[in-house]
Amino acid sequence: MKIQPRESRSHLIGRYIEHWLNGDITKQSSYADDVRLAYWAMEPHPEERNIKFHSTGDAVHDTRENRQVVMRRIRREIKFECDFEEAAIEALPTEGRADLLQLLSARYGLLAVPIPGCDSLGVSADLARFAKEFGEAVTAVSELLQGDGVIDEHDSPVKLRSAAKEMDDLLAAGTVFRISISAALKAQESE
Repeated sequence: MKIQPRESRSHLIGRYIEHWLNGDITKQSSYADDVRLAYWAMEPHPEERNIKFHSTGDAVHDTRENRQVVMRRIRREIKFECDFEEAAIEALPTEGRADLLQLLSARYGLLAVPIPGCDSLGVSADLARFAKEFGEAVTAVSELLQGDGVIDEHDSPVKLRSAAKEMDDLLAAGTVFRISISAALKAQESE
């Protein structure tokens, strides 16, 4: 097995988040508090928490110290713990989290597609969503193909990102049917 040298996970995550924070101290403080809340939600038992966030009751002090706790890890001054990685990713806004998860999945040759939720509306709603997502994906891809008929580095980054998002949405909608088909096959095999 040949392993190619590449950027470490913690460096990739830290670089991505640092770029997203863009040196804004207020944004860093707010993000650090979101990381703290995500971490505490993931690890509700204080005695089992490895990362010690400050909670002295002095909001200014706690905000400053918690910003340091987070930023030292983001900047790799302190090694990432797995628990911190999960909280750091969870604390990102939805679009940023999706983009970072795409980057992390691509490291393993995988595509990060949201797992569809269970919907009580049933098959017709799933089929309607699939048709809608298919139409949006075709529209986004056709916009890329206009002009030269190819998708390449010369296309608009905005259109490329839009097409990628629409394809991810289509895959997620299709996954609902794939799950149902797999469940039916499994049920047949157990008979």
